Amino acid sequence: MNPKSLNFEYGGKFTSRAEWRHPERTIDTYEWIVMTEGDAVIEEDGVSYELHEGSVLLLEPGRVHRGGVVSKNRVSFYWIHFRRDDTPLLEKCFSLREPYDVYLLCRQLLHYAQKQYPPDACDALLRVLFCELEQQSRSGQEASGALVSRVREWIRINADRALEVGDVAAQFGYHADYLSRVFQKAYGHGLKAEIAACKMRSIKRLLMESDLTLYQIADRVGIPDYKLFLKFFKYHEGMTPTEFRALYPYFHTNNH
Repeated sequence: MNPKSLNFEYGGKFTSRAEWRHPERTIDTYEWIVMTEGDAVIEEDGVSYELHEGSVLLLEPGRVHRGGVVSKNRVSFYWIHFRRDDTPLLEKCFSLREPYDVYLLCRQLLHYAQKQYPPDACDALLRVLFCELEQQSRSGQEASGALVSRVREWIRINADRALEVGDVAAQFGYHADYLSRVFQKAYGHGLKAEIAACKMRSIKRLLMESDLTLYQIADRVGIPDYKLFLKFFKYHEGMTPTEFRALYPYFHTNNH
């Protein structure tokens, strides 16, 4: 689906300091809320939506929005206001399969908006974000079938520990070479590359969306050897974790 007319208005990243509830309000734009941390309940015209890390909610203009319950723990999310003409709406509320890809696009959009790039440039970035959200909102879209979908999800969930190809194969009862061929056919890369890519997404998400130190991130993703962690990241990304963390520093933030 090609977005036809989307216009970026404004946006930012919200982080709560303590207990928080979304204020009651009515807006004249569309708004995407992309959750990066915590849990929240937001109502639109009395309909409640439970949001968790990786959730996306589309709020529509002219409707009453408010928090359903008080969030006790820290909540953080990107908020993107935009207008649309004839571009079809996405699914109202869904969970991202690859949150990092969307977080990065939100960060880039807000970075260039804060640097006061021309509106056409921000609109183009918004359309890229729309395409990524549209792709991730589809149901049952894993082209390679149920097996690859299950394996890929298991790798994503377990990317916070040391994983070898043999561990994944044993978990699903298949020969490692067979699973690698299945992934090669579905995605153009083998199982080992899938594990590395998933771990890299986890690392980059933590670099962008948390204040954890590099040592803490290394431990959290199952690479407790700090020098190996640095080598692993630079090999796959072409820069150090510190250099990556410094990318796209300009964006509006707010808190409560």
